Amino acid sequence: MARFESDSLTKRSSKFENFLKKNLDESTYERIRAYEPCIVCSHREQKAFKYVVLSDECLYLTENPPKTLSTAVKLENLFEIDLIDDLPDFLSGQEQRNTTHIQINYWDETVAKVKPSSRPSSQNSMHQEDTDQEVTSSSVDKLSAARSKLDLGDDSDGEVVSDPMSKSMPEGSLKSMLKQSHPNGRHPLKSTFKKVTIQDQSRIGNKHVSSKPEHKTDNNLSVPTPDQQVGSKVSKRMTLHLYMLVPDSKMLVLIRSAVNNFLIRSTLYIDSEELTQDGALYLQKGKHSSDLGGKTLSVKIDMLFSTLTKELMDPGNTMEQTFELVQELKTATEKYFHLKRLFWKSGDIFAKLVSILKVYLPKSPHANINNDLGRAQRADEFELIILIIQTIGLMFRETEIFPSRLRVLRSGSGRLIQDLIEVITCFPSLPVKYVPPTSKASKLLMQTEADKWKCLADMEIHELFVEFTSASTSVLFELLVIAQQSHWGRSENSFFNVNWLMNVLENLNTTNKFLERIIGQAMRFVQPSKKVELSPQEAILVFQEFYIQHAIMVYSPPLASFISNNYTEEFKYYIQGPVLQEKLPEFYPISMRTILLIQEVMSQVLQKKVQLLPEKRFIQ
Repeated sequence: MARFESDSLTKRSSKFENFLKKNLDESTYERIRAYEPCIVCSHREQKAFKYVVLSDECLYLTENPPKTLSTAVKLENLFEIDLIDDLPDFLSGQEQRNTTHIQINYWDETVAKVKPSSRPSSQNSMHQEDTDQEVTSSSVDKLSAARSKLDLGDDSDGEVVSDPMSKSMPEGSLKSMLKQSHPNGRHPLKSTFKKVTIQDQSRIGNKHVSSKPEHKTDNNLSVPTPDQQVGSKVSKRMTLHLYMLVPDSKMLVLIRSAVNNFLIRSTLYIDSEELTQDGALYLQKGKHSSDLGGKTLSVKIDMLFSTLTKELMDPGNTMEQTFELVQELKTATEKYFHLKRLFWKSGDIFAKLVSILKVYLPKSPHANINNDLGRAQRADEFELIILIIQTIGLMFRETEIFPSRLRVLRSGSGRLIQDLIEVITCFPSLPVKYVPPTSKASKLLMQTEADKWKCLADMEIHELFVEFTSASTSVLFELLVIAQQSHWGRSENSFFNVNWLMNVLENLNTTNKFLERIIGQAMRFVQPSKKVELSPQEAILVFQEFYIQHAIMVYSPPLASFISNNYTEEFKYYIQGPVLQEKLPEFYPISMRTILLIQEVMSQVLQKKVQLLPEKRFIQ
C-alpha cells in the first residue's frame, strides 16, 4: 500500500470503477480524474454522506454506497474555489482533524427560466432530496464502516480495472480511421464542446456586483461573474461545500487543474477550423494504419503503438525517419486518449525522446552550422526538436489519472526530468547571423540570390527558435502542474514536488536566460502594440508564461529576486489594464484567469497591490 500511495494521486476502487462504467459513457469514464468520499452541504441538502466524482467537464455526486450519478457543477459555471481553514462541528476526533473543507461557488442557470423563485428549480438535478442522508452522531460513527463497503484503495496496482474505448470511435481498418489531419496539430476536442462565440459569452458583459466582502484564501481561483439575467434565464450564485474525508485529500488541487485544463481546451476550440459534420477530428493517414482490419479498436491502437515503439527504439533511424515516427505518434495521440495510457505504462519512449533531444541540444552534432548546408541542417534539427517537445507536452497534459506516469517520472531519482529541464531551458546553438560583405554593391542595397537565401535562412531559424521557446514553456508549465499535484498534502521532503523542481531550476545556469526569453515574449504579447487581439494559441501561451512566473515568485526566492531586480520597469509600464482587455477578449474562456495571474505576478514583483480591472469585474 505504501508503494501505491506514492505512485497515485488518488485511491482506486474496483467496485466504484464498475459503478462508474455502468453509469457513464466510455469516453467520459476514460477521463474521470478522481473520486473521494465527502460530506456535502448545499442549498438542497445538508450534511449528506456522498461521493464526489471529478471529470474533465464537471463534478458529479452519488450516494454512499452509490446508487445514482448526478451532475453537481459544470466546470464552465464554476467561478471560485476556496480552501476553508476550519474544523466541521458535526464531526469529532480524528475524522474532524483529517477533513478538508472545499467551498465551490458557481452559477446555476436552471434555478429559474421564466421568473425568479425562492424555491430551487425542480429541473435541477444536482442534488436529490429523496437521497439526502443527514450526518448525525450515529452516521458519523458508521463512517469507517460505510467507507469500507467500497474497499476504496484496495487495488494495489492503482490502475483502472478495465480499459474501455469510446463507442463513438469509428470501426473498420485503421487506414480508414487515420484519413485526415487536423490543422496545425491542434489539440482535438470532443464534439460535446460548444464553440464559444461573442454571442455565447455576452453574459460576461454587465457584471452583477455582490455585496459580499472578498473572501481571501490560499491560491484562490476567481473568474469574472456572468450576468444574472441571461435571456429568459436567471443565473443565481450557488455554493457547494465539500468536506473531504480522505486524509491529505488532493481533490482541491485536482479541481483547480481540471478548471485550467477546461479553460485551455475551450480556448483552443475557438481556433479549430476543420471539423467534420459530427464534430469529430480525424487523423493523418500513417504508414501503420493499414492491414489491421477485423480487430477491435483497442487492439488496433495497441498494435499501432507497439509498432511505433519498436521502430522508434531502432538506433539506426535517420533524423527524417525519427521525425516521421514521432509525427505519427503525436497525431494519433491527439485523436485517441488511450495512447497516453500506453505511453506511460513504461518509460521507454519517454526516455528515448529525451535522449534524442540531448543529441541536438544545446549543440548540433553537425560540424559546421554556419555554412549553407549547416544552416539547412540546423533548421531541420529544430523542426524535430520542436515536434518532440510538443509531443512530450501532449503526453503530460491531463494524464494525472495514470499512476504509472508518476512512477516513470520518479524513476532513477528523477534523472529523466532533470535531463528534460536542462534541454528545454538551454540556449541552443544557432548559426551566426549572416552579414553581407562590405562592398559597393552592399552599400547600394544590392544583394545576390545567395545573399537573399542566407537572410531568409536566418529568418527561418529565428522563427523556429521562437517556436522552440514556446514549446518549452508549455512543457515546463505541465511539469509545474505535476509537481504541484504531487506536492499537495505531502511533507516537504517528498520527492518530485514544487520545491524539488525549483531547486533543479535554481541549480541550472541556463534558467535565468530562459526566464528572460519567456518574460520578454510575454511582454511583447501584452504590451501596447498595433496588434489588438491575441490569437487563442497566443492567449494560452501568455497564461502558461505567467503561471510559471507566479510559481517562481511563490516558491523560489532566488529566481523571484532575479525577476524583481530585472523586470520591475517592464511590469510597471508595459502592462496596462485597458490594453489587456483588448489583447485578451472576454469571449476567450482563458482570458480572465490569465488577467488574474498577471495581476498577482505584478503585485508580487512591484510589492504592492495591483488592480488591472475594476473591482466590479470580479466576485466580491
